[in-house]
Amino acid sequence: MEAFALPLGLAVVLAFVGFGQWLRQQRRMMIHRERLVALEKGVELPPLLDQDAHRNTWNVQRILLLAGLVWISAGIAFYLVFSTIMANPTEATRDIPPGLQFVGVGLIGIGVSHLIAFAAGLRKDA
Repeated sequence: MEAFALPLGLAVVLAFVGFGQWLRQQRRMMIHRERLVALEKGVELPPLLDQDAHRNTWNVQRILLLAGLVWISAGIAFYLVFSTIMANPTEATRDIPPGLQFVGVGLIGIGVSHLIAFAAGLRKDA
C-alpha cells in the first residue's frame, strides 16, 4: 500500500493545481464573453478589475536575490560542516573523501552568479 502513496499524493496535488488553472481559465472566458456581448449591444464596456487586468507575474529580481542568498548560505554551511568533520575525524567519518568541503565553494559560486544577475537586472532597470 505504501508503494502507491507517493504517486497517489503526486496525482492529487497535480489534480488540485490543474483544477485551479481550469477555474481561472473559465473565469477569464466568462469575462471575455461578457465583454463581447457588451460590444455587440453597443453598451459601454465595464471596467476591468485590477486583478483581471494585471495577471500575477513572477518578480524575477526578487527570485534571483532569494536564490543567490540561499545558494550562498547553503555553500557556507556545507563548507563549515565538512571542514569541521575533516578537522575532527572519527571512525564514522573516515570514509569521507578529503577535500569534500570544497563543494561548498561551488555552491557559493552559484549564489554569487545569481547575485550578479540580480545586480545586472537592477542596472538595466535604472
